[in-house]
Amino acid sequence: MIGRLILTAIIIGGGAFLLLSDSFEEFIAPYAGATATDIENMKNDPVIQTKFNQILESISENFTTIKFSLNDFFSV
Repeated sequence: MIGRLILTAIIIGGGAFLLLSDSFEEFIAPYAGATATDIENMKNDPVIQTKFNQILESISENFTTIKFSLNDFFSV
């Protein structure tokens, strides 16, 4: 029970810092810049593009399988 209270206090405190802090932009700016650079590097990497396309194909196949399963289930 105490662990849950501590976790809740940490989450609420972190949210309050992000919402109410005057220096939030100064705090987040280095991380945002690094993230934008990483995204640009990932977009230009053919290995990552191939893996991303494989993941999208897998998701599409799974949705199709689920769709056909639901159609079969409801058509009976």
